[in-house]
Amino acid sequence: MVSCGNLLKSVLVAVILVTLAGSGSARELLSCCTEVSTKEITEPITGYELQRGNPPCVRAVIFQTEKGSFCAYVGAPWVRAKVNELRYVSCSRTLQADLSTLHTLASARERRRIFS
Repeated sequence: MVSCGNLLKSVLVAVILVTLAGSGSARELLSCCTEVSTKEITEPITGYELQRGNPPCVRAVIFQTEKGSFCAYVGAPWVRAKVNELRYVSCSRTLQADLSTLHTLASARERRRIFS
């Protein structure tokens, strides 16, 4: 026989799981790094993200490559160097795009000034 208390607990657990699944938190919990490697990745890295330690997830840098994701130890010298390199490339691209936009705006203003 099922008691009301057990039934209520089961319903509550189901509601929490549905809520977590809908928010993406359950997916994050299932796809986090639980171990890291200090071994340098030899294939091209296309991106990265930083993962905070929150058990069972450990503090890590998650590098994305064409073959998948790799969990790397934050303190490894090559990891810090690669993250700095990727940040520099990202900032350079952003700066280049911003300068291009400014140039376009300045050219448009100049054309309006000349033809006004």
